[in-house]
Amino acid sequence: MTAVKAIIKVDGIAIGQMRSIRATENIQRGDVRGLGNMFSQELPALGVTCTFNCDFYCIDLTRTGIPGLDPKNVQSLESYANSLMLGKKPIDVYIYKKDANVTTGQLIVDETEEKDFAVIRDLFLESSSFDITEGQISGRNQSGRYLTPIMLPV
Repeated sequence: MTAVKAIIKVDGIAIGQMRSIRATENIQRGDVRGLGNMFSQELPALGVTCTFNCDFYCIDLTRTGIPGLDPKNVQSLESYANSLMLGKKPIDVYIYKKDANVTTGQLIVDETEEKDFAVIRDLFLESSSFDITEGQISGRNQSGRYLTPIMLPV
């Protein structure tokens, strides 16, 4: 999978300014030793923590980022606080892989199709930042957690 073949969508709309996305799933394990034993006998799974991080080219703060993830388009600070406290429907991010569908010859691709690559479900924002640096393209970063581990098709 290369970046030029990736299509990232939220609610069916492609996110065109995304530079990168990273999903990390950590399994927390317990340590079972037993009396009189200093070496681990078992490492049972106790939980899973799923995190994401994505970077964007920063066009402006309204259009840059995962749509609907940070509810700042409100009338007041109180409305923003209520949106965060009361929560809302989490965001799902769909990652597709662009593949050739029909080819004529060796180098000309007439059609492409989107194949499922991964779905990151139930995203919650924990951090958002942007940077403007002399001589560089400005960027925006969003990170947080998601509830459901990425499942692969059977």
